[in-house]
Amino acid sequence: MVSKSKTKSKKPVHNTVEPARADTTVPSDIPAEKSVEQLIRELKDPNEIVRSTAAGTLGHRKSEKTIEPLILALKDNHVWVRHGAAWALGEIRSETAVNALRLALNDEDGITRDKAAEALGKIQGN
Repeated sequence: MVSKSKTKSKKPVHNTVEPARADTTVPSDIPAEKSVEQLIRELKDPNEIVRSTAAGTLGHRKSEKTIEPLILALKDNHVWVRHGAAWALGEIRSETAVNALRLALNDEDGITRDKAAEALGKIQGN
């Protein structure tokens, strides 16, 4: 009797990167030494994953100087970036972001609207 050799099928390895989830810990691939200024610059990167990751990381840094760039990121053309920006603004809890977050309550994306509402709740103490 001839036995067939069993070969293990390997799952293909993909070189894709998931965007950072803004509502979790800082991704391990973000060096702690990345400056706030560098992360702010990354909010303008052509790659939406870089922008999204930067927005989420800035929320963990909680620097007041990130508020205006994050407010601009609320208008990004990619939903991941808007999610991260809304979440980050909630973490920073600055009254400066309230008007922009209220406008984000009208975003076409439901998750962005939810993150904006959560952020407003954090800022306004609800």
